[in-house]
Amino acid sequence: MLSPSARVFLGYWLALLLPPLIIWLSSASLFPLIELNGVVAQLAFAITMTGTRPWGLLTTVVVLTLACCLLPATKRGKLLSCVLIAVALNVVLSHLLKALFAEPRPYVEYLAQAGLLDLTQFYAFDRQGRLAILQQLQPAVLPLQLAPDILRHWQAETGYAFPSGHTLFSCSLSLSCSLCLLPHNRWLPLLLLLWAWLVGLSRLLLGMHWSQDILASAVLAGVLVMVSYIVTLRWLGKE
Repeated sequence: MLSPSARVFLGYWLALLLPPLIIWLSSASLFPLIELNGVVAQLAFAITMTGTRPWGLLTTVVVLTLACCLLPATKRGKLLSCVLIAVALNVVLSHLLKALFAEPRPYVEYLAQAGLLDLTQFYAFDRQGRLAILQQLQPAVLPLQLAPDILRHWQAETGYAFPSGHTLFSCSLSLSCSLCLLPHNRWLPLLLLLWAWLVGLSRLLLGMHWSQDILASAVLAGVLVMVSYIVTLRWLGKE
């Protein structure tokens, strides 16, 4: 029998999964849906940067500071431990799965379909080789106009798509904090839920991931957070 806190957390996790699940089931393609040199694209880029270095560190500090202020002092160690373990597992799992599935990013497939690069050849190069290929593409020959920040983001993220590291990070931080906070506070978990949704959406709009990447990453994040929480309870105790 699940405890009330566990049921609330499960509901929160399911709510986190709902938007990417709807997008995946509808087979909707969100790239290239918006103008990537417009205001919406710049907003999406700003949101996506909250889930990666260097701004991801600032996001983590701000979120953990707020969470610790809302938690009793005796619960703060569990929160920090849970977040630390979950993020460490995310990094390891993300690298392993990207190498295993070797799924091309949507923007790379888009450029390949436009005849601007060879998909197989592109991924045969190392990171520097992929960067060199993208740097050779002049803005005038691109099939869509890109804001300079977004073009640099494409050039910086030339690895494989699955899973989404940004989504793993945002969902793990959101779920870890919420698992500890839900018995004490509701407004911060709701804000973190919205943030995690927006990070996943931004990855789709910018052509960095497919809908299944976002959905699977949100599922994985929930599993990793539960594992992290169980390890934390065994390490620090239940009280």
